[in-house]
Amino acid sequence: MKVTVTKNKYYNLITFENSGGMTVCLTDLGAAIREVKVPDKNGEVKTVTLCPTDDKIFVAGYHGKTIGRTSGRINGATFSIDGKTAVLEKNNYGRDNLHGGATGLHAQKFSYKINEGEKYTEAEFTYLSKDGEGGYFGNVKITVIYRIYEGQNRFGIIFKGVADEKTLLNLTNHVYWNMGGNLTENVKEQTLFINASHVGKLNERLISEEVIAVPAEFDFRKPHKIGDFAEAENVQRHTTGYDHPFFFAESGADKLACALQSEKSGIRLEVRTTYPCVVLYTDNYADGSVEVYKDRLDEKYLAACLECQYHPDGVHQTPEKCGIISSEKDYYEEVDYRFVIA
Repeated sequence: MKVTVTKNKYYNLITFENSGGMTVCLTDLGAAIREVKVPDKNGEVKTVTLCPTDDKIFVAGYHGKTIGRTSGRINGATFSIDGKTAVLEKNNYGRDNLHGGATGLHAQKFSYKINEGEKYTEAEFTYLSKDGEGGYFGNVKITVIYRIYEGQNRFGIIFKGVADEKTLLNLTNHVYWNMGGNLTENVKEQTLFINASHVGKLNERLISEEVIAVPAEFDFRKPHKIGDFAEAENVQRHTTGYDHPFFFAESGADKLACALQSEKSGIRLEVRTTYPCVVLYTDNYADGSVEVYKDRLDEKYLAACLECQYHPDGVHQTPEKCGIISSEKDYYEEVDYRFVIA
């Protein structure tokens, strides 16, 4: 495994290149994925992520970043656990909290170290989120481990959290995927599988208020192109595209949760996770003003995010399984990404 570290004014860039032809570029800012490259069906190495080329825009945004302390939208920007109430930033329609607020993990500089091994090499990022940060209570040591495998085009993310009191944690990664290679096609043309029997029904502020059985427009259990129903009224309502939590029929490190595939490149991404939910977001608000790959400007549906997590507003709706941790109960979840030629 070849590992190189370069620095700029914003972050350290840690690049991993394995013998299978995969390159994974990470940053200590936001414990983030900056870029992933893998070989296509012709053996040509192609970029399969979307990310602003301008570092100032990357620094300010969510692309590829670790999201927390909680990912998604928390209704009313507040929650209570055992009588203790957190009051969070209202950065979603002036009423709710989105992605932990401005001081969320995406904006934080992590410490890191490289752990080298024979079968894989790890980048281990750590950050201490102090009591009161972003309105959350409790001191939480957060660890994000990227495990890059040797000899196969596969890497994983391990999320850990250790708290000194009962509090809420719901971590994800906000990487934007496109399997076409070098952003040469729109994800509406790509085939998606999600092993989800239920989906969140959203209100006008994109809060998931109810979990319902997947309607046809949201049923990816039989793989089909994202574009088949992307323009359906039920999908466009409030979100102008997919921006919904999907709840797995079953989950686990050995279960295929999601798969995204391009016929053109032959590249197929397979996602496995211990989380019970994934939020599918299809780059709905891109306006063509941001370069995301050598002379390629962002556009609607140019990427798909598959954000594995708990129910975004689970603290209000599924408190038994929403990421509540304590000094007696640590946080531990995994996401595994494998690239194959289909």
